[in-house]
Amino acid sequence: MLSLRSTGSRMFLGGLSVCMAFGFAISLGAVVKNKPYGVPDHRRAEFEQKLRLLRQEQLAIEDAKKNSSPRVLVEQATFDFGFLAPGTNGASHDFVVKNVGEGDLVLSSGGTSCKCTIAEIEDRVVPAGQSRSVRVVWNVGAEVTDSYQQTALIETNDPTHETIELTVQGRIRSKWSVQAEDLMRLKGSIGQPLEFSCVLYSQLFDDFVVLDWEASSEKIQVEVQPIGDLQRVSLHARSGYKVNVVYAAPAYDASPFDETIRLNVFDMKSEETEWIEVPFRGRFGKPLVFHGPALDTSGLDLGTIEIGSNKEWSFFVRFKTDDRVTDPYIKSISPEGLHAAIEPIERVKNTYRVTLRVADDAVPTRFRFDKQGFVEVADRDHPRRSDWMPLFGEFIAKLQSP
Repeated sequence: MLSLRSTGSRMFLGGLSVCMAFGFAISLGAVVKNKPYGVPDHRRAEFEQKLRLLRQEQLAIEDAKKNSSPRVLVEQATFDFGFLAPGTNGASHDFVVKNVGEGDLVLSSGGTSCKCTIAEIEDRVVPAGQSRSVRVVWNVGAEVTDSYQQTALIETNDPTHETIELTVQGRIRSKWSVQAEDLMRLKGSIGQPLEFSCVLYSQLFDDFVVLDWEASSEKIQVEVQPIGDLQRVSLHARSGYKVNVVYAAPAYDASPFDETIRLNVFDMKSEETEWIEVPFRGRFGKPLVFHGPALDTSGLDLGTIEIGSNKEWSFFVRFKTDDRVTDPYIKSISPEGLHAAIEPIERVKNTYRVTLRVADDAVPTRFRFDKQGFVEVADRDHPRRSDWMPLFGEFIAKLQSP
């Protein structure tokens, strides 16, 4: 046991001595006398020269860092690549860094905002009055389809600017995009087809076609046509199609809708096929619309009315249909004692004036807060084409003269 421990100790101390000797030789800038591992004989001189240059550079950097007189200047610290295709590797820009001070300026990499970004400094020492390039390289991810901004921090020995920030930015070309005003808040009218359009385009593919389409409802019809050159340029697109949609509205019931169109696209060059989903949402409005200066979102407030005052109120109602409405009428009205008349506005299609008045024999009634009045207007030929408007107010007895 004792002999084994002694032998192990001698081996350990011997290895340690070799390592210390080698490190000491390197620290003094000595030429490596033994063959370095992995360096062939015909490249020994090149290897030794590089070691000397690295040592000289390190000494120069250490000496320059002691100087407090360099001044760094970067006239353009941001660069915009514009459009880049997804998956682009090696997008780079050379930033010019100047030393406007008196002593040597030393540059060091301080890291980047993303591992996809690299800062390359070829010459770290910048003598007074000279400039050097710092290259920022960005590798675009294959799934990136939006604008981007990446930064590289460069550390300096300028006491007034210990770090400088270099920024690259731009936009990634979209593989597929849909352009439309707002497909999530569409509004339609009862009995009338809802028509809208959008543009499906690619900033990446030069030529693609729409092979087929599917829809979440049988009420949806789709037609596609190529976009013009002017629209293509405005979208920075290489190719695109206008997608025209017709959605058949329900005949009577106003209700929200949530639908989807799927377009099967095929790129002519890559022969890549993909299904693109285009969702759209909205609602179909009621078949009638009420208008008038006295109306608000809650309805019509008649105020406090003295019975027998012969006061009247008027508003307009418009039937939202392409058919000619020939027999509109007041289907119902509340409270009792309130009368309504309807008459056409001759110059405006399917628009009528409704006039309200209080009967002389009405009884005092309050229809406000817990009790609400209303007037319902309908089309006699299509009874389900109707709507009602809330009324608020109070009938009071006629005041007696003293």
